[in-house]
Amino acid sequence: MRAWTHTQIDQILAFFGSDEEHAVIDVDLAAVTAPKREPGAALITTLGLAASLLLVAGASVAGQARIVTLAPHLTELAYSAGLGDKLVGVVEYSDYPPEAAALPSIGNAFRFDMETIMVLGATRALAWDGGTPQAVGLQLEALGVEVTWIRTRSLDDIVAALLELADLASDSARGQAAARSLEKALTERREAGMEPRGSAFYQVSARPLYTLGSRHVINEVLALCGLENLFADLDIEAAVVDLEAVLARQPDWIIVSEESSAGSMSPTWKAHGFSPRDLLVVDPTVLIRPTPRIIQGIELLCAMTAPDT
Repeated sequence: MRAWTHTQIDQILAFFGSDEEHAVIDVDLAAVTAPKREPGAALITTLGLAASLLLVAGASVAGQARIVTLAPHLTELAYSAGLGDKLVGVVEYSDYPPEAAALPSIGNAFRFDMETIMVLGATRALAWDGGTPQAVGLQLEALGVEVTWIRTRSLDDIVAALLELADLASDSARGQAAARSLEKALTERREAGMEPRGSAFYQVSARPLYTLGSRHVINEVLALCGLENLFADLDIEAAVVDLEAVLARQPDWIIVSEESSAGSMSPTWKAHGFSPRDLLVVDPTVLIRPTPRIIQGIELLCAMTAPDT
């Protein structure tokens, strides 16, 4: 069985698509995240959840919105939209803004602790449309938690998500302002245009060699910098590829997630003729995580790939 590092699991859980799309990675990921069940655990959990429903009912009667987020980027979006004061629980790897780290953990993007969610008195869950399993949403709704599905497959989706979440805030002004700011920045970048700068291979991890396909927002990000995703023809959000397949397509740039640099392939890339100028190390939380900070990643990438003057 393949051993997955926490960093690799982090990136997969934090940034990629649906359950079905994850299956292409490796069956062992499911084994890593699968919960162990002890005899009688189901009964204990059921009783605990039933008792916890009283907290949800009490919160609802009091009109207090208590929100949990089911993916790291949704945590960041919630804060950007002015919902930080309503968050009561987040998934692991919700690392921005820093204050999110102080909130209770309700699990990760695949495995959620329903009893903790109930104990926290959650009345609403922000779910990732295309990432959070539908079964999780149904289970939460059955427990009396309203589920809001947030779609973030494109840059414009991020703007729309901010506006949708702003409507849930006590004061919608912050979220609306964040949406306008991002929309304006994207419009300016699009209108500026960019001369073609070649193809780019985005390396999520080194072992296995993991990249992003046509369903990921990275395609728009690269295009705004005049770049083309080397595997844009793959009709999937993410996939494992062979080194030979990458080399056969002759990418002009290799973009490496800084979180995968511990298992760096830099020596391999250099051995195949890529210079330090062609190897770019980026922060994935600003380049491929669908939040307002993605514009920072775009500006940085455009600067990194600008022709020498």
